Amino acid sequence: MSWTADEKVVLVTGGAAGIGAGLVREFLAKNARHVAFLDVSEKEGATLERELRNKFGALRAKFIKCDVTDEIQLGDAFRQVLDKHRKLDVVVNSAAVVGDNSLCKTMIDVNFCGTVTSTLKALSIMRADAGGCGGAIINVSSLQAFKSSTCLSVYSATKGAVLQFSNFLADEESYSTTKVRIITVCLGPTDTALLHKRNLNNSAKDGHGVSSRASEPQRVESAVNGIIEVIQQAESGSTWIIANNNIARDVTMNVRESFRILSDITDV
Repeated sequence: MSWTADEKVVLVTGGAAGIGAGLVREFLAKNARHVAFLDVSEKEGATLERELRNKFGALRAKFIKCDVTDEIQLGDAFRQVLDKHRKLDVVVNSAAVVGDNSLCKTMIDVNFCGTVTSTLKALSIMRADAGGCGGAIINVSSLQAFKSSTCLSVYSATKGAVLQFSNFLADEESYSTTKVRIITVCLGPTDTALLHKRNLNNSAKDGHGVSSRASEPQRVESAVNGIIEVIQQAESGSTWIIANNNIARDVTMNVRESFRILSDITDV
């Protein structure tokens, strides 16, 4: 599949810092027409916007303060981008919260509900059968979607839900009709600010993947480059792992086989 960021209009949630900010910078470096990035952190968002405007020009990047759990704010953010640029080509849902189970409602609202709302809004705008120009939606999950967890059960469950939602929606909405690829990326532990802000049972952690303290987190650049690589080649409904500073790995067949096995068990 031949895909470039040239002249694309991109929206990134959770884009003020960490992996999201890395993606914003990389899309612009690859000549995206415009990148809008959403975040609740006004200070970090404004700082990044100044940096990007100085480097790429005043019209190339825009920070929109937005809580993805607020459907009105999220809808307004999408509307701002569409009103200004008349199209939307790529949406990366990377906003996430990691914490122990005392933050259960926040994690469910941000990690899962926010991703679902943003995905459905993006699909309604981008789908070719409704006047859109097609494109790609990338939902960021975690290796925790595949693992049991003794201390992060809610976080892991939200990331498992993101994986299942993305795959099932891709099956439900045919790419041949919508021309929108829906892709899941599962990140291994990555050296973001969240690694240092929280101390969850002495575990190492990142914005989207959590590991034992024996694991070394991958570089943010590795996660960012992997996501860009996935956008360039991934088919709709596919699942990819980006971990340990390695290139992105397609695990779609493994995921589908696991679903098939579980389906067979319940087919009684």
